[in-house]
Amino acid sequence: MLALFAVAAPLGAVAADDPLKPEEGPWRIVLKTQLKAEQSCDLNEVLGYQEVPLGGDVGLDGRASCLDGREFNFTRKGKDQKFSLDLCKPAVC
Repeated sequence: MLALFAVAAPLGAVAADDPLKPEEGPWRIVLKTQLKAEQSCDLNEVLGYQEVPLGGDVGLDGRASCLDGREFNFTRKGKDQKFSLDLCKPAVC
């Protein structure tokens, strides 16, 4: 029994260091991971998003900011698909 506690205790400590916030659904975790892997972006915050009904599934459209100041528009057409990430570029007229 003591050995089981010794193994479980470190796992609990790791989970406590990075708790899942209520507003962080599974899609936000996927977005954060994909931004890091594909764009070298450490997610600062999701600036806004909307859920879009697509048949029997729900898509997502929104904008996220990185710690370095970059912003990305993101779109996902279904919960089992990757996000499409587009860098927001300032428009000069």
